[in-house]
Amino acid sequence: MTTPAASSETVEQQSDLPFSYRCSAWLRALICVATGIVAGICGTLVHRLGAQYNLPIGLVLALLIIGISAWSARARSGVTGLALHLIASSGVIVVASVTATSGDILVPMGFYSSDIPFFSQNALWFWFFGMIVIQFVMVFLPRSLFVIPSSGASLVVRRDAAEADDDSREEMRP
Repeated sequence: MTTPAASSETVEQQSDLPFSYRCSAWLRALICVATGIVAGICGTLVHRLGAQYNLPIGLVLALLIIGISAWSARARSGVTGLALHLIASSGVIVVASVTATSGDILVPMGFYSSDIPFFSQNALWFWFFGMIVIQFVMVFLPRSLFVIPSSGASLVVRRDAAEADDDSREEMRP
């Protein structure tokens, strides 16, 4: 493991980053999994708000939650962190939609009834596939969109999956 020489600017930049961005690679990966689980739970709880009126208010809120959490995972640990986030958040939905031992289900997954609005019947499908699409699209976005600029300096700290063992890499901004 190689680390850049510790200059006063590097130490100052590191202190500007949030705590979870300054941790070791393994701890950052664990944080990505934990935030994926939390975002998946929160999104699953709110995705049906307004579904009975065919208004996707909860779905928009749930996708916003997962989008912000996924952006943070990619900025924190690169594509590897985003992949861990995707696995954790989609795993929550799969576990929540599986039939429990009593025969009840926590989250209904696609059914048909003429008395229930279309969006209410299919809200989980929109949530599940929308969450996957958002995180999958983030893989192909440029790294420059996942940068946290330092507050006072013109230096920027970049994280990438290939640099998971390095603490940080600095680049000058024009």
